[in-house]
Amino acid sequence: MAASSQRLKGILSVTVLKANNLIKSDLLGENDCYAFISLEPLTNQTKIKFGKQLQQTETCQKTQIHDGCHPIFDEKLLFPVAQGLEALYVQLWDSDIGKDDLLAYGTFNFLDNDQGVQFNTNTKKEWLHMVTISMINDKRGDGGTLELILHFIPDTVASFINRKFNAAQAQLKKKLTQQIVAKMTDVAADQIRGYTGLDD
Repeated sequence: MAASSQRLKGILSVTVLKANNLIKSDLLGENDCYAFISLEPLTNQTKIKFGKQLQQTETCQKTQIHDGCHPIFDEKLLFPVAQGLEALYVQLWDSDIGKDDLLAYGTFNFLDNDQGVQFNTNTKKEWLHMVTISMINDKRGDGGTLELILHFIPDTVASFINRKFNAAQAQLKKKLTQQIVAKMTDVAADQIRGYTGLDD
């Protein structure tokens, strides 16, 4: 079920920091790497044969392209969380003309890890942690590593932030309108109030 069709438990922010020790895919030149992050399992058949035409969704997103075997991404991806998460699935790809090459893949298990309940997405408490995922390459075995920052913002915190933002926006709008109205005639002021929905 899509996250948008039910009440959210919160938002998972995934900051893709960098990858290390990736295999060199191209004979000439550097890798043109991008990371693919998903809340749903990925199979070899679904691993982005679409390449640059990949349609990003609420559960699957990718980074921009960065060069090398140690690419620095430093990109934040946001995922709505509608139910407790069990795992995060990641892939690293080399962008090529025609068909992209899979460099490595890995999984971060939210439930089965040394730090236990710190990664609980059923909680009403906010948490933030840096994780390093050991990646797998089908030919070499060792596919290097991928470093992420995982930040879970529960619905209660997200709603509070949104309310504060909306209140600040409304206050700013009111202040700006009052400054404009102060310089207008009474007739013009009434028109502006009517347009903005603000009264004295």
